[in-house]
Amino acid sequence: MTSANSKLGRLQDEWKEMFQKTLPAAATSKSPSQSKWPVHVDHCFARIILDSTVGIDAPWMEKIKSPAYKNMSEEQLQNSIDLGKKILNGEADLVELNNTSLRLRGKGEKANGKASGKMDRSSFGKRKRNVEDEDEKETKKRQSPELSDEPKPIERPTKTVQEKEEDYTPWLKKIALSKKSSFQKKVLTLLCQVPRGKYTTYAAISKHLSSSPRAVGNALRNNPFAPHVPCHRVLASGGGLGGFHGSWGRNGKEGLHDDKKRRLLREEGVRFDGKGKVVGSPWEGFT
Repeated sequence: MTSANSKLGRLQDEWKEMFQKTLPAAATSKSPSQSKWPVHVDHCFARIILDSTVGIDAPWMEKIKSPAYKNMSEEQLQNSIDLGKKILNGEADLVELNNTSLRLRGKGEKANGKASGKMDRSSFGKRKRNVEDEDEKETKKRQSPELSDEPKPIERPTKTVQEKEEDYTPWLKKIALSKKSSFQKKVLTLLCQVPRGKYTTYAAISKHLSSSPRAVGNALRNNPFAPHVPCHRVLASGGGLGGFHGSWGRNGKEGLHDDKKRRLLREEGVRFDGKGKVVGSPWEGFT
């Protein structure tokens, strides 16, 4: 076997391991890398990823023959594996990728938010999904595309920072008029600079104020203006959640309110990897 053939075979095996076992296992265990797992079975993960890396502007079956793994180039295999890793690490939004795949197949959302390409029960019973277990079966050519394994209305992704700006003027006034100490007021005021969809750290705030992370944490322990004054956007250095509502996880255990803090951040667009650590660098643009 040549070196090239050896590399191709290795990539084929790695790709099959990714979509047949690794991704379904992450979905079943509800890995924190994704705020929502819209699919759970192997052929749906193959559909989503291959439409993005092989099909791009059309369903993948229109670009290569089935089974895909036998007809993909080394580059296509590597791109598919890399995208699978990004999903596992929280660097790619699976819901968004699934929506894109469904739209390619005429089952996405129209501009008015209503789903298109609906199937009635009789037609659904007659049609088979195109993307089957690629290692065992060959799909029928050019049949209508399959649905997600959890067919339901598709949710639009959370708006980005640029799409939804926040006006903190009323809250800045409330902070200024509150009975908090001058240091607490400084910390709470700084929180209003952290953009939606971003996070900062106790260390970053303390550096800006020439203080200490512990002092910042104590100042945030009782934030009467939460979640409008977003103390949930402050995390520990290293990507951990830190404290929230006075509770801080210890000895590898999560705090009492960690789920709520993680949910608020996810709703704003912050991503977490498979170990529950935040993805990306902290925001430190304080003025």
